[in-house]
This record gives sequence, C-alpha cells and structure tokens, in this order.
Amino acid sequence: MLCTLAQVVIIWNRPHPDLVAATDGRRIWLDPALTTAERRCFLAHEAFHIKHGHQGCQPPAIERQICLEAARFLISFEDLQRVAGWARCPEDMAEELDVLPEVVIDRLQTLDGDQIQQLWPVSEHVA
Repeated sequence: MLCTLAQVVIIWNRPHPDLVAATDGRRIWLDPALTTAERRCFLAHEAFHIKHGHQGCQPPAIERQICLEAARFLISFEDLQRVAGWARCPEDMAEELDVLPEVVIDRLQTLDGDQIQQLWPVSEHVA
C-alpha cells in the first residue's frame, strides 16, 4: 500500500518521546527500536493517514477509523479464519499473523455477525 503513495519518505527516528510513529503527510517517522510486527502495524497506520490527507495529530474518531482501516488491511478474513480455530487469545493470533494484539482486536471489531459465526460457529449440539 505504501508504494502507491508518491514520494513518502520514511525516517528512522523516534518522532517524539511519547510517540513511536508519526506523519506530517509526506514523511513517516518510525522508532528504529520497533519490532517487525510493530513496524508493519505503525507503518500501515501512518500510511492510511497519508492516504486520507491527514497531517499531524487527529481527533480520536479519526484515529479510531484509521486503526480499523489498517487492521482490515493487515489481516485478511481468510487469515483470521486460519488462526481462529486454534488460537486461544488475541496475543496468540497476533503472533501468528505478525501484528500487534491491539490490531487483532481492532480487526475483530470490524466483523459482522455472519463473519463471527464463520470464525466461531455455535454448535448445534450444545446441551
């Protein structure tokens, strides 16, 4: 997705003592100490801000929208199905999917009732 954004520069410096990632709409700052999964997640998040033309801090509602959009991008429904049958918690799912547990939780919150039923069917033989 990042390759579709013209001339975005990634700067490997922590943007602020309280932030591990940020964008000004043309550049993305990432803390070089991030893990691979963290890099994937924060880079996707910041790239969606750029895609929507955001610059700097955004209101909580916009941040929430970006989190959900990035989660849908990072975790396909098929990948979610693959791990849902055996994973015991979001942390297990995140490790398998190479994302953060918060991203798994965000992705689960994007599902509708039919998709949830596909992931965890209710047994017809419940006593």
